Amino acid sequence: MKKLFITLLTIITIYSIYYDLNMGTLPQMTEAANYITEQHTGESKSKSELIEVQPGYTVLTIVEELHIGPVKASIQQIVSDFEQLNPGASASNIQVGKSYLFPLYQ
Repeated sequence: MKKLFITLLTIITIYSIYYDLNMGTLPQMTEAANYITEQHTGESKSKSELIEVQPGYTVLTIVEELHIGPVKASIQQIVSDFEQLNPGASASNIQVGKSYLFPLYQ
């Protein structure tokens, strides 16, 4: 009985590792953006996308998925831009299911 339990535990562990490496545990963004909006603030023109937050995502992970390659902004800049685009929202307290504007960088 003990050998059977250890064998089943080993199989479950191997399957879990295989699944995490191939499928991942975080949800995929199937629809990256609902629409793009441009905001004109003074002289600068900034682009942003309205995204509905899914479980497991943070501001930084969503901004990274919106860009191909590395993001050309610091973490502090991303957080600052997010909070400017979404008055009253904190980058550390976004809620699943709500839509927020996320900054785009060129």
